[in-house]
Amino acid sequence: MSASPIAVVGENLVDLLVSPTGEVQAVIGGGPLNVARTLGRLGAEVYFLSGVSADAFGGFVREALADSAVRLVPESPANQPTTLAVVEMDPAGPRYHFHLANTAAFSLDEAATRRSLDDLGALAAIYVGTLGLVVEPMASMVETLVSRVAAETLVVLDPNCRPSAVTDHDAYHARVRRLSARADFVKVSTEDLDYLFPDVAALDGARRLSELGASCVVVTDGAGPVRALVGGELIEVPVAPVSVADTVGAGDALVGGLLRWWTGHGLTRAQTRDARLVGQALAAAVDISRLTCERPGAQPPRREDVANLEGWRWL
Repeated sequence: MSASPIAVVGENLVDLLVSPTGEVQAVIGGGPLNVARTLGRLGAEVYFLSGVSADAFGGFVREALADSAVRLVPESPANQPTTLAVVEMDPAGPRYHFHLANTAAFSLDEAATRRSLDDLGALAAIYVGTLGLVVEPMASMVETLVSRVAAETLVVLDPNCRPSAVTDHDAYHARVRRLSARADFVKVSTEDLDYLFPDVAALDGARRLSELGASCVVVTDGAGPVRALVGGELIEVPVAPVSVADTVGAGDALVGGLLRWWTGHGLTRAQTRDARLVGQALAAAVDISRLTCERPGAQPPRREDVANLEGWRWL
């Protein structure tokens, strides 16, 4: 377990997965929730800062957090309904349609949340991403929280862009740029980069994030190799073939695995510019993502599931 806790800030929601034949399945999700559950299942001390509804779906979210040893802040239920995402499960990739207005996930009080973070003491890391960068008042609060963390706290940014949820592209892009300037790890998919930098190649977009100040920019491309820009150096980590049940949560599991490996080894912000260490961390994180893809419904592995994997024997 890392010496200091990890804070994950962002949304929880229910994905209504709609198959091409019209079958509907409700699955709890949200990028930050998936990252928190990955961290908890791998043995990290993790706190999830999100509003969780008092409705039935909120109950499922609470059960899932408890099952993954994730501590919820605040503990009291929100009166608003659970945030919903309708996910069309297309063979070319999922398509998202969101129901966000006046929902529980984004209902955090900024002053109370700041006090909660202060009560946690020194953080090993803070993660921000997905709809938590889009929906107010959480989006502005995320920037405030990141600006207030200690200088030694690792900052992980995962835009996980959802264009259908963004109403002001310029404001959103500006927020991503500002957060990138403080971020140690920025994880983006090639689809994210196409949205953020539509007129340039993916790696050129990643270089722009690096130039803003991000120490390490990790680029995923489906089943293709994971690439990372580390202090101007490009590294590549292969992704082994996998029998895919679905890919929902695969990127979140990668981020959670990366963050757990990094903090679990007691590594610092300065070392995010060490290409050798980043390569080792990403190789271990790819295994977490791979195992998640083998299971339906964004179910990251637990520490006992990875005990025999080379990158995780230290657990």
